[in-house]
Amino acid sequence: GASISGGGGISVTSAGISGKSAKKGAGISFSVGKPSPPPGLTVEPAKKSDVQISNKNNTDVEKQAPIPQIPPNILAVLRSLNSNRGNKNNATNNTNANIIRSHLSLVILGHVDAGKSTLTGRLLLALRHVSARLLQKYKKASSAIGKSSFALAWFTDEDESERERGVTIDIATKHVRTPKFDFTILDAPGHKDFIPNMISGTASADCGLLVVAATTGEFEAGFARGTDASGTCATVGQTREHVVLSRGLGVTQFVVAVNKLDAADPAWSKDRFEYIRSMVLDFLKVNGFKEKKITFVPVSGLTGVNVSRDEATEDQEGWKTLRKWYKGPTLLEALDGFTPAKREFEKPLRTIVTDVSSEGKNATVRGRVVQGFVRAGDGIVVLPVGDEASVVRVERGKAVKEGASPYSFVSPNNGGGSQQTAEKDLEDIPELQNCALAGDIVEMSLSGIDPARLSPGCVLCHPHPSLRPRVRRKFEARVLVMERLAVPIIRGSQVLLHMHSIDVPAVLSRLVSSEKRGGGSANNHGNKPRQNPRVLTGGVTATVEVTLSERLVIEESNECKALGRFVLRRGGDTIAVGLIDKVLD
Repeated sequence: GASISGGGGISVTSAGISGKSAKKGAGISFSVGKPSPPPGLTVEPAKKSDVQISNKNNTDVEKQAPIPQIPPNILAVLRSLNSNRGNKNNATNNTNANIIRSHLSLVILGHVDAGKSTLTGRLLLALRHVSARLLQKYKKASSAIGKSSFALAWFTDEDESERERGVTIDIATKHVRTPKFDFTILDAPGHKDFIPNMISGTASADCGLLVVAATTGEFEAGFARGTDASGTCATVGQTREHVVLSRGLGVTQFVVAVNKLDAADPAWSKDRFEYIRSMVLDFLKVNGFKEKKITFVPVSGLTGVNVSRDEATEDQEGWKTLRKWYKGPTLLEALDGFTPAKREFEKPLRTIVTDVSSEGKNATVRGRVVQGFVRAGDGIVVLPVGDEASVVRVERGKAVKEGASPYSFVSPNNGGGSQQTAEKDLEDIPELQNCALAGDIVEMSLSGIDPARLSPGCVLCHPHPSLRPRVRRKFEARVLVMERLAVPIIRGSQVLLHMHSIDVPAVLSRLVSSEKRGGGSANNHGNKPRQNPRVLTGGVTATVEVTLSERLVIEESNECKALGRFVLRRGGDTIAVGLIDKVLD
C-alpha cells in the first residue's frame, strides 16, 4: 500500500508484503527494497494496517501459499515405483519398490445377474476379510426372504432395498489385501438403470474385473449388439456397454472372470469357455485393450471353484473336472498379475469429492486423490465454489481383517502366494503419516468451511493460484460415438455429461470434424477427416465443442486424466465417450 501526504514535503509509504503472518503454513514472501530517496522525498515504514491481503480469486494481490514438497528421500521411493510399473514382479525385483506396497482401485463390471456381487463376496471370504460365521448369518436371513443364493452378495449389497430386490444399486467399496497389492474394490451395478452410478465408480478405477456369465442365454443377453432381428436398434448388452465406458474412462487392464461355468451344459465345458473367451477378447481388442493386459479365468463365485488356490470349495468334483483341461491362474493369482499403476505424485493436487457429511464443527469429505498429495495441516481451496479450508485429518482407506481392530491389519497369507514381509504401509513411514498420495481413496476432515458449500463433484486443490485448475463452461474434445444410435447426433443436440461423480446438462454447440474409426472420413471423402459435418452417426470418432449449463472444474486430458474424461448420455442411453483436448474461455 502507498500513501501520499501533502504539506511541506512528500512522503511515500512502502510496504513489505509477507504471507507468513496471514496464515499458518505460508512461506512465500517478498519486500520492496530501500533505495536512497531523492531530495524532498521521505520514505517511511508501512504501518501494519496499510498491508491488506485478500484470499479472493479476483483481487490484484493474491495470498501466496507455499507449494508443498514431498521429502526427497520419499520422492525417490515413489519414483522408483513408477519407473518399475511395467514389471509385474516389481515388488520382488526392486529394493526401493519393496518399501511401499502398490495400491490399485478395482472396479467390478458386467451384465446384470452375471454374479458380480456374489463373486466379490467370495473374494472377501477367500481373503478372510469377512467371516464364515457372518456368511451363515446371511444365509439364514436371505433364505427367510426367498433369496438364499444371494447370501454372498450381502457382503457388498448392504442396503435393504438392494437385498430385497437382489440388484446392486450403488457402488459398494471394500478394501482388501492380496500378497502383492492393496486393492480398493468398487462393486458397480450391472442394471441399465444405474449406469450413472457405474460411471462414477469406473472413473475412480485403475483396472477392472469383468464378470461374464457362462450359462446359455445369459452370456448372449449381456453381449447383445443392440439390434433386433429386423436390424433396428435394441438394447445393448451391459457387457458391451461396460467395456466401452471403462475404456473411455481410463481402465486399461482387465481380468475377465467367466463365471457360472459350473452351470454350463456340460458343467465346466472347455468349449464354452473358449467360445466366450474368443468373443470377448475380440471385442476388447477392437476397443483399444491390449491382449497382454487381459487375463481370462474360469470360476464359480457361488461354490468358490478357482477363486483361490487353497479355498475350501463346496464343489470338489468341479475342481477336479476343471483341472483336467485348465492349467492357468486362480482368480486371486490373476488379480496379482496386474501391472502397478503409474501415479502422478509430483503434479498439483486434485482430489475429487464423492461424499460429504458433517462432523462437529468440521466437514468430512470422502473421495479420491487423482494426482499430487495432501496431508494434515495443508490449506486447500474447494472448486468451483472457491472457498478455502484447512485439512485437519487425513485417513486412507485400508484393509481390515475380520475380527481385527479397525486401526490395524494382519495380512492373511492366502490367495496363492507368499506375503512380502519386507513391504511397509505408508503409515509406517514417518514422513508420510497423516498423508494421502495419488491413487488413494481418502476421508478428510476440513475446518474453516461450511459443509453446505461442499457437494459431490467438488475438486480440492492447493490454493496457490498457479496450481489451480480452470473453471469453465466450454471445451473442445475428441469423442467416440457408440456403434448403435437410435437418433444421430447433430449440432445443438442436448445431452447429459457425466464426469467422475457429477452429471450436468450440456449442448454440442459445434461439430468440428469426424472420421471413421481406423481412418477415413465418416462420409467417404477420402482419408482426411470431414470438416464441419452436419451429423455424427454410430461408430465414428469426432472433434466437437461442448457447452455446459454451468461452470465446472475441467482440464485437458493430458494434464489431468480424471478431469479430462467424460461420458455423454441422452434419453437413458450412452451415445459417446470423450477426452478434453482444449479448455475454451
